[in-house]
Amino acid sequence: MKSKIAFISFLIFYISTSIIYSGEWVAFKSLTKSTGFELKGILTKPTGQGPFPAVVMLHGAGGIESEGKSLDIWAQRIADWGYISLLVDSFTPRGESNITDNVSAISARTRAQDAYDAKSYLNGLPFVKKNQIAIMGWSHGGWSLLRAGDNLMHMEDRGEPFQLGVAFYPYCDISLKNLNTPILILAGELDDWCPVEMCQSGMPSEKGKHEVILKIYTEATHCFDYVGIDKTINGHRLLYNPSATNDAIKQVKKYLGKYLQ
Repeated sequence: MKSKIAFISFLIFYISTSIIYSGEWVAFKSLTKSTGFELKGILTKPTGQGPFPAVVMLHGAGGIESEGKSLDIWAQRIADWGYISLLVDSFTPRGESNITDNVSAISARTRAQDAYDAKSYLNGLPFVKKNQIAIMGWSHGGWSLLRAGDNLMHMEDRGEPFQLGVAFYPYCDISLKNLNTPILILAGELDDWCPVEMCQSGMPSEKGKHEVILKIYTEATHCFDYVGIDKTINGHRLLYNPSATNDAIKQVKKYLGKYLQ
């Protein structure tokens, strides 16, 4: 009897603490020719029949389990603006949940291919506007976004470029002058995990084919838009900044509206 009560108590606790996403889980195949790998993600749709433009979302190194609550808020926000979103889970299909202790465990290049696989899947859905697809990434996902947009990066099956990209506090270890799509970068001045100085040094010195915008928020750390966060990971302080977040929301809405139809 005691074991039954304990099990029921655990079940109640598990249900109460689990993330309830606003979208539905979907599975889709990787386009990589060498494997028949299957990915999964959370598809969130606006009300109505569509077709709608779409946004591929890439989580950070903490994985979809630890970051899901904040990213689901973004998915709901994106749906309110009239866009479909697909939050790609790059980790659990590969046997990982959190790679903050080893950010190279799954490479940015690998996740860039995941993003194109997600775009291909979205293009095959009847309620998605073909090739009207953006990409958004946070931290490790932002790093992967830059890889997806780098014309110098060899990809096995890249497909058409995204219409635009929005990268939150990415690791800018490449030049930003060779991108195949417009990019908006939103970063915190106090970010000591992905220093904004790297993005500043990688900015194009002259106007190119695609615009690159870098918006820096003073007094903002890494993960400044993750609601309720206030903790330290591997010595890096992460703190929610409502002022920076509110402005970032405006910037993202404006940028999506500029390039998605």
